[in-house]
Amino acid sequence: MGMGSQVSGMDVNILIQRLRRLAMLDTSVFEEVRADAGATIPALVVAVAATLLSGVGGWLWWVFHDIGGIGDVPGSGKILLQSLILGSILSVLLWGVWVALVYVLLTQVFRARADVNELVRVMGFAAAPLALGVLIFIPGLDYGLGLAALALFFGTTVLAVQTATDAPAGRVLVANAAGFAVWAIVLALLVSDTHAYAPGFFVFHLPVKGFENAF
Repeated sequence: MGMGSQVSGMDVNILIQRLRRLAMLDTSVFEEVRADAGATIPALVVAVAATLLSGVGGWLWWVFHDIGGIGDVPGSGKILLQSLILGSILSVLLWGVWVALVYVLLTQVFRARADVNELVRVMGFAAAPLALGVLIFIPGLDYGLGLAALALFFGTTVLAVQTATDAPAGRVLVANAAGFAVWAIVLALLVSDTHAYAPGFFVFHLPVKGFENAF
């Protein structure tokens, strides 16, 4: 593993191995990537890929339920563009705001040690649970899977941030919750009866009138 961490950023084998370990709840991965400067690009890849997979899940949910045109939302094509593509881009940008807010709160408010590059690396890998959102199209499990993905996402980011700072657990929780709140609230506000500029779980917030007639 030590040799692999010396190889330039995108060593796919190392990336897959780390993700597999995270899936097995091996949180030592966060300590590892925190100290590995070469893990910055893979961390960003994980954050982007997990967000896109979540967006795919939201789009598939719309398609598989055959909702069609609802109000000013004319169907799966618009959901593909707005939610999956543009929504995913906005989600990743807001994730960056989340990281920045955590850094500012930890260093400027709580006067703790934190390095923004380390935070990017650990929080990038901590975004992996969002990928579970690709499964939200499954009937009967959709909302539960979406909530589980968000809960795991928040939980792993708390653990990740803790490895990248000397701040007490309570302050880590406050800083991370503030960042998560900004991310989630802004994305929720980007969904209305005329547009859905948010991916995955947030598609559920579309005000679907006459939803029962879509089945």
